[in-house]
Amino acid sequence: MEFVRRNRILLTSGTLLLVSLLLFSVSIRSQPYRDPVGHLVLDAMAPFQAVFSWLGRSVGRTWTGYVNLVDARRENEGLQSRVTGLESELVRLSEVERENTRLHELLNLRAHLEGTAYGARVIARDPSPLSMTLTIDRGERDNVHRGMAVIAPEGVVGQVAESSHGASRVVLLTDHNSGIDAVVQRSRARGIVQGGTDGSCYMNYLSRDADVQAGDRVITSGLDGVFPKGIVIGEVVEIGRRHRGLLQAAVVRPSVGLDRLEEVLVVDASAQVVDPPA
Repeated sequence: MEFVRRNRILLTSGTLLLVSLLLFSVSIRSQPYRDPVGHLVLDAMAPFQAVFSWLGRSVGRTWTGYVNLVDARRENEGLQSRVTGLESELVRLSEVERENTRLHELLNLRAHLEGTAYGARVIARDPSPLSMTLTIDRGERDNVHRGMAVIAPEGVVGQVAESSHGASRVVLLTDHNSGIDAVVQRSRARGIVQGGTDGSCYMNYLSRDADVQAGDRVITSGLDGVFPKGIVIGEVVEIGRRHRGLLQAAVVRPSVGLDRLEEVLVVDASAQVVDPPA
């Protein structure tokens, strides 16, 4: 009894714990409690829960799709901007390559000339159909003056007609005021190449018996004191008599695309062609 009295708290706690364990074990083995009302509520709420679950998944997918669409649109805009930049860079590099090619041809022409010559850029064209002229960015400060010849890698362009401090006006060989002493390279027939009022180019003052045929190449004679000898002017495309019985004339197609010129070479009258290019 003395032992029970001294350890009554411990014994009481152990007894209650043992009883609790027994009751818990019995409740697990016993049949679970069935609540009819709970089952009815569960059955009634099941469809709503399914709808809410479907709505939740749909909203989640829609939101995810919207976020992905916004990200894709941003990425597409960035790629489009990059493509535009690359296209602009491609155009710029293509222009640089074309310019380098033209300048290389101009330098090659300069290498075959002995004497004073200056490179120049075309900065303006005369819009009037009656005046075949263009403007270059070289003038008196660059020792470019009236009367100097203007040529390109393909051949004759024209002659400097007027010069200011920083620019010069060039009369093209197709202008009706131009005149170039020329010869037919094959037969050495001599004449004067002049521009017509219609923008064409003619080789006038050919003698009646001059041997000139379509396809003949016309070059400078070097006798006019302006153009070096041996520069290509153009090609004969048609023969016809313009003065009955005395002279004949030939229609000449210039070798230079005058409407596409961007760089030219201004040459002094003392320059000479050495080792002509092919």
